[in-house]
Amino acid sequence: MSQLSKTIGKRKLKKREKKLDRDKSVQNFDTASSAVILFDTAVPDCFPAIKEFKKFLKKEEIRTSVFGFVEHKEIPQEMLLWADIEFITQKDVNWYGSPRGEIAEKYFSIVPDMLFVFCFSEHLTFEYLTRLSRAKFKIGCFTESDNDLDFMINPSGRECEVDFFIEQLKHYIKLLNPSK
Repeated sequence: MSQLSKTIGKRKLKKREKKLDRDKSVQNFDTASSAVILFDTAVPDCFPAIKEFKKFLKKEEIRTSVFGFVEHKEIPQEMLLWADIEFITQKDVNWYGSPRGEIAEKYFSIVPDMLFVFCFSEHLTFEYLTRLSRAKFKIGCFTESDNDLDFMINPSGRECEVDFFIEQLKHYIKLLNPSK
């Protein structure tokens, strides 16, 4: 992505974000009834961990939707067998990084209690997906860059790895005591 398209993309994102009406509230596994998991398919060994985390949320009686971002125009063959996961591909992203199309519209129409973001690097399309989500409580890996996350897990000197991130996420979300 060129510097010009990034600059335009960030400017358009800020404009759209100002218009976003979002009801923020702290959630934990007892108070949440719905969740969205957003993940980067390029993260090594992410699928088994995401699958287990989805099972965990189901056990907690939280309805969960899963969306993966594929940085290719087509979904790789091995991912086509991944059940119950919607994919946004590079084909669904315009020239300045904004997601569009049927799956992106479905993603933006959901207003979950919790949004779990499994993207451990800066990526403009993930910024769009995270910032324009109307989730009540957004959770992701710590970053010093400007973001819209309500709760960040800091891996304390370690690279964010999916398994470690999920382990920490479960621990700290259980400790939260939101006021009702």
